[in-house]
Amino acid sequence: MEQFALPIAFVLLVLGIALKRFSATFGSLLKPPLTIQLVPVADRAKGRFADSHRRELESLGFSPIGLYEVREMKGVVLSAFANSTQAMCAVVYRHPMAGVFADICILSQDDTSLTVTSAPAGGNLDQPPGRRKVFMPKASLRLLYDCASRERSGGPYKRLDSSNFVRAFEEAYAQEMQWRKSRGGPTAAEVRREAHAMGIHSEKTIQKATESLRKQYSEPEQPVR
Repeated sequence: MEQFALPIAFVLLVLGIALKRFSATFGSLLKPPLTIQLVPVADRAKGRFADSHRRELESLGFSPIGLYEVREMKGVVLSAFANSTQAMCAVVYRHPMAGVFADICILSQDDTSLTVTSAPAGGNLDQPPGRRKVFMPKASLRLLYDCASRERSGGPYKRLDSSNFVRAFEEAYAQEMQWRKSRGGPTAAEVRREAHAMGIHSEKTIQKATESLRKQYSEPEQPVR
């Protein structure tokens, strides 16, 4: 099975969203599913959120791969693009809580990867070995592209297109989530860093949030109906 990590930004958003809810009400926290399925979207109107990104990406040499919904995450839609000349993949996400953001990813033949993202959260989480992620919240696609070009390794690279994107994306997501599950979920250090970034400094709150998050990762996965 191929091993590489396309950016799964909604995984990185979960901790911040969960902590906000937890610190306010100590209510239920969010746990992302361990696997996902991308479903092609026929209604092009659902992709209008990415129109401005599409125009900018096309000016940077990208072409569309497809528009997809995430079956297990209601309201999450993503539009994927490829630049075969530069061996880059771009994904524009619409998340019901986080809004619209984008990633540019470069996959190497040695199974390492570089992702540059404008996601508003996730920079305080540990990343799987060999999966470097650079967080530039609210940065333009041009800035993401320039950073990816500057920080990329020497190659050789893997390339994605409409023939392999869905399988690659789903596999990369599952691999990263399995790595996080093998650690028992978010560590206390990750929760503390995210909490401090949000202005939460109560060790009692951080400890309880950590315990609740890690407990959820120990529970069996619930099937999507």
